[in-house]
Amino acid sequence: MEISVFFVVLGAAFLHAFWNFLVRGTEDKALGMAAVMFGHLPLAVVGLLYVGLPSLESLPYVMVSAVLHLGYQVFLLNAYKFGELTQIYPVARSASPMLITLFTMFTVPGVLKPMEVIGVVVVSGAIMTYGIIQYRHKDIGVTGIALAFVAGFFIASYSIVDASGARITQSAISFYGASTTVNAGLLAFYMSMFHPTVLGRMYRDAPRTFIIGGNASYFAYVAVLWACLSTPVAVVSSLRETSVLFAVGLGVVFLKEKITWLKIGITMAIFLGLIVLRMA
Repeated sequence: MEISVFFVVLGAAFLHAFWNFLVRGTEDKALGMAAVMFGHLPLAVVGLLYVGLPSLESLPYVMVSAVLHLGYQVFLLNAYKFGELTQIYPVARSASPMLITLFTMFTVPGVLKPMEVIGVVVVSGAIMTYGIIQYRHKDIGVTGIALAFVAGFFIASYSIVDASGARITQSAISFYGASTTVNAGLLAFYMSMFHPTVLGRMYRDAPRTFIIGGNASYFAYVAVLWACLSTPVAVVSSLRETSVLFAVGLGVVFLKEKITWLKIGITMAIFLGLIVLRMA
């Protein structure tokens, strides 16, 4: 793997964990989620003005992507009502790289190197193990786990669709600018139906989440799609899910969540997977 891709995706992983940290740290989760997602729009519009709209050929991918991202946002938002950042986030992210790897091996045999598959299995297996153990944790119920797993299915789905759409467009900025703009319209409809006061309050009551979280989330995903232009999506997805490491660190340091030997062990296993992916 190219060293530039490796470190860009790791940077995206940190930014992704950071905006989840901002959402989890707000008392009103709907407000936090809306602030981050609508915080995309200024950069998305600037990006579209700079690089132009995606091709008509990619339009179906843009629309499907927007719907899948909405599903992820809704289920993740509701999952955070039932558990901590270090509980919900790893579960939501654990299964997607494995699902994407299986999909890739089935649809495009031979595209993944053996070392890449091993690296994905090590990283995803560590995160999945952590997620399964969290299921048995006395402080989190079945509802939170179930919602997090459904969010994980949406992650895998939109990752595949977005990578395909970005490759057709050959521009991460153009594709994601269009996708996130359509997604904002869908999310606005959802919020008006189920959280009607949020849209009028999100900038006034959560300006830091809107500006910092929105920008962090936008740059994180544009970086991921840029990496997908040259690297198998399964590998990029697995690297991105190392955001769990950053999420655990942020949760422990700022949200005063407990550090355990389990978290230390999972961290070491993920680092091992990172070394394998870097060597692939």
